Amino acid sequence: MRSEHTPQKPLPVPDDFGTKLEHWIDSGVWPEGGLLPTREELAMIFGASELEHAHEVLEGLHRRGILTTRPEDGRVVIGVKGSSQNSSTLTATQGTPGPDDDRWHLVSETRRALLTQAARLAATRASAESLVRMNRLLTDEAERTGGDAGETGVPGARLGAVREDFEREVIVASGNDLMLRIYDRLMILEAMTRAAEATPPPGSARLQFARRELLRAITARQPKAAALLADRIP
Repeated sequence: MRSEHTPQKPLPVPDDFGTKLEHWIDSGVWPEGGLLPTREELAMIFGASELEHAHEVLEGLHRRGILTTRPEDGRVVIGVKGSSQNSSTLTATQGTPGPDDDRWHLVSETRRALLTQAARLAATRASAESLVRMNRLLTDEAERTGGDAGETGVPGARLGAVREDFEREVIVASGNDLMLRIYDRLMILEAMTRAAEATPPPGSARLQFARRELLRAITARQPKAAALLADRIP
């Protein structure tokens, strides 16, 4: 049965350096009271081209109270205030809970925990071929949806398959065969408890953004960051 509530159209997610920094800070990669990495370290993670306007971005974060400066240490994280990338705006599912609501949530939580640990391992073990496959999956997803599944009419079931393909590749990249077998069984259980009529996930552009940043952390060989960013993906 369809819900009478019509979700509001999500705001577009700007693909800029400031947005990415806020997402990593808000995910706890650089927690409150901790130091922001140096310019050289940021360039290794985000690429030198992203730092062309880094000074303006960092000054903007200072003005907004997200960063401060200690002369003896460098830039210190205060925390994201009113970030558009907080957990509430990323909350979405690829379907809706079925009759067995409790089991559906348990399976979903287990899947998320598994992905978090797999992302940590993938950041140290992923092969070049696996990184290429994950990037291709995200590129294909963006092309299919145009960044907004609600406008393209892409079936929710297909979007769910895209999510599972990417997640599965992260777990393959972890090099842990037991994790992969558990994940495949979880997907069967989740499908059994999902509502018969899947709905397109709200905020798919934000979810694509979150997955892209997870892949960035895996590619940059940042295990802690990968785990924290994966934990923010519903």
